[in-house]
Parts: sequence; C-alpha cells; structure tokens
Amino acid sequence: MNFKSPSMKNILFLALLLLVANASATDTTYFAVLRNSLALADHEYSVATYQNLANTCDRIIAIRENEWLPHYYRAYAYAFLGYMTKDEEEKDRMLDRAQVSADAAFSMNPGESEIQLLFALICYGRMEINSMIRAATYFPKSDAALERARELNAKNPRIYYLEGKSTLNKPEFMGGGAATALPILEKALQCYKEFKATFDIYPHWGEEESIRLYEECKGRIAQE
Repeated sequence: MNFKSPSMKNILFLALLLLVANASATDTTYFAVLRNSLALADHEYSVATYQNLANTCDRIIAIRENEWLPHYYRAYAYAFLGYMTKDEEEKDRMLDRAQVSADAAFSMNPGESEIQLLFALICYGRMEINSMIRAATYFPKSDAALERARELNAKNPRIYYLEGKSTLNKPEFMGGGAATALPILEKALQCYKEFKATFDIYPHWGEEESIRLYEECKGRIAQE
C-alpha cells in the first residue's frame, strides 16, 4: 500500500494542535510557536516572513480563538504586508485583514494600549492610498487612537514613535517637520530604554526605526 507523506506544514500544524489543545485556559504554551515566527519576521522584513507570521497566528487562533495576542500579531503581520505592497487594491485588502484582527483583539482586551497603536498603524497605511482624499478621514482617526493609547499607558514608546513619524511626514504649515518631530522621537527613544515588557513576546517593534528617524531629523535640521 502506498501512502502519501504528510507535508511539513501539516506536521507542524498537528504538533501545534497537540501542544495548544493540552494547555489550560490561562497557559501560554503557544508562545514558543509564536516566538519562532516573530523571530523570523524580526530578522528579515519580507513578504515571506510576515506571511508566515500571519499563517502561524491563523493556526493558533483556530485552536485558541479567545486569546488576544494571536489576533494582535495577525493584525500586525497584515498591516506590514500592506505597507510592503505597492498595489493599492492589495494594500487595502491586507489592511482590511489587519483591521478585522485588530478589532477582534480589542474586543478581548480593550484596555491594551498596543491595540490602539495597531489602529493608528492601519490608518497610516490607508493614507498611503489617495492621501489627499483619505487624510481628512484617517488623520483624525490615527490621532484619536494615539491619544487613547496614551491614556492607557503614557510610557508606551510606540506612541511617540508613530507620533514622531507622522509629525516628520507632515508639512510644516500643518505642524509637522523635523524640528517638531525631533523631541517626540527623543521621547520615544527614552521610553524604549525604560520600557519593561510584561512577557517575552509582548510587542516590541519600532525602536530601530525610531533611531533612524531621530538621526534623519537631526540631519534635516543641520541642513536648514
């Protein structure tokens, strides 16, 4: 009798199924699986690694649908997949998927500031399409999300990273520019130094980009 060998993807899924199904409701057994996919995405900013992260989250959600963190990272993965594509329709599709997962994470953990930052991140992605038209809708939404995140945890460094990036990209007549963004990014870097994660796969993105933007601001100011 000939049997087809199971694919590696199916083997990994079955291993994950056994691992997570045997965990208690408050156990974090799936962290190890998620940690591996996050490490790949952190190491290489690419469609392949972020799609892998999204797929990993799909498998975890199939088993642990009431955990906010897999929904969060699925939204995070699709948000960045949206940023990676130049195709506007595809960008919107990726951001639609991100929004669904971010909404699901919010429904499970409305007091988590990180989820508000996902909402802001998705808004910024939307504004990359027809920015002159969409800015009127999505700038207020992104600013409101940042403000809610600040109310929940004013020490979260990603608030100031996103705020600084947004400010740097705004025209000076709208309150933007390098000189205005620089102190916000300084605040981000200080908060990154002081920030203590609740657990090892708690959201940690944005620090390297904050450093780059901070140096960019200093360079622009020096040239003025």
